[in-house]
Amino acid sequence: MTGNNTTRDTERGASGTDGVGSSYLREDVCLSILREAPDGLVLVDGGGECRYLNPAFSRITGYTREDVPTLNTWFERAHPNPAYRQKVQGMGQELLLGDRNTLVASVVCRDGKVRDLEIRRSPVEGRCILLTVRDVTEQVLTEEHLRQATSELTAVIEAFPDLFLRLNADGTILDSRAGRLAETPLKSRALLGRRVQDLLPAGVGEVLGDALQQAVRTNAPVAPLEFRHTEAGETRHYEARVVLLYEMHLMVIIREITERKEVEQELHRHREHLEELVAERTAELEHANQQLEQLLYSIEMTERRAAEEWLDSSIEQDTLNPAEPGGARLTTDVAGTVVIVSPEAEHLTGYAGEELAGRPVWSLFSGSHVRDLLSEEVLGRGRSTACSEGAVLVRYDGSVQAVQISADPIVDAVGLVIGMVCTIRKL
Repeated sequence: MTGNNTTRDTERGASGTDGVGSSYLREDVCLSILREAPDGLVLVDGGGECRYLNPAFSRITGYTREDVPTLNTWFERAHPNPAYRQKVQGMGQELLLGDRNTLVASVVCRDGKVRDLEIRRSPVEGRCILLTVRDVTEQVLTEEHLRQATSELTAVIEAFPDLFLRLNADGTILDSRAGRLAETPLKSRALLGRRVQDLLPAGVGEVLGDALQQAVRTNAPVAPLEFRHTEAGETRHYEARVVLLYEMHLMVIIREITERKEVEQELHRHREHLEELVAERTAELEHANQQLEQLLYSIEMTERRAAEEWLDSSIEQDTLNPAEPGGARLTTDVAGTVVIVSPEAEHLTGYAGEELAGRPVWSLFSGSHVRDLLSEEVLGRGRSTACSEGAVLVRYDGSVQAVQISADPIVDAVGLVIGMVCTIRKL
């Protein structure tokens, strides 16, 4: 008996019929479906009583049917904050009445953790409603992160003075965004659906089209492209950068660089002017060096000639004394300013060489006749001269010394006086 009944029950379950029809499903199969469903299921009757909670609901929230016998009890346990509970209850009533089909709310579970649940309604027979509960905490968190990232990206875009164009591979504009400071000729939303190459000057459009194809082909950044746009007689400069996005989409970032170009041009002009000044100064230094070399050569030749003349004169007069010093020499330029000081001159005057250099040579002597003699006769007329009467040297310490002064002009290759050599001897 038992075996026969079991066999008949098995055959009846396998055929899916029980004398009622092919749509009949056994009660234990239905209960199994409810128990194994991954989403929480709550059966609510017309009076708001929870007639059934499946295990998934308890696994998600931690609550059992004894914890939430009615919807009101559920709202009190799941939403302890009165203000938030009132808000959710209002949406819950809309859900029960069929004014909305979905509700997402934060719920305090039995373990105290807060989770985001999505609740959907489905009407069933007997004036009951089946609520399907799904844990969407991770989804809500992801959406929140996405909104945050979108908000940050929007803020960044608005903060930059750029125009952002999202394109497909052939350059068709799919979307455009402009920062608050962006100043470009391509701002209108009417640009959507048009090719960016067609909106730029012909040569620039071709180059940009090639850059788009290169970015797609190489999957690598492309060097920035600069172009000009003239409107109402005013020329503005722009820079375009191409960035590869996902699914063969690209982004072109356009920024106005007119101010930067003007600064670069101004710096270029200053650099050219500076180079001209350096060239002029170099030429002046080269000329000064040539004059100095010529002066030194003339001084050397003049001193040598004066020494030879003095030696010849001493030999003729038989007054040559090997122990006699050659005298203190001061070499000046054409203005009478001391430029070279011999060690004997330092010893005789008491001044160091750097103290004498740059001083007029006649400032070392008392009386004006020495200056007149040196400036007029030697520097003015180019004549050698000597002065032994009334020439008094004023030394560094204030003491005076009667001296003999002889001076010879320094003449360049064309016969112009460019300085003199003064030889001073004590009397």
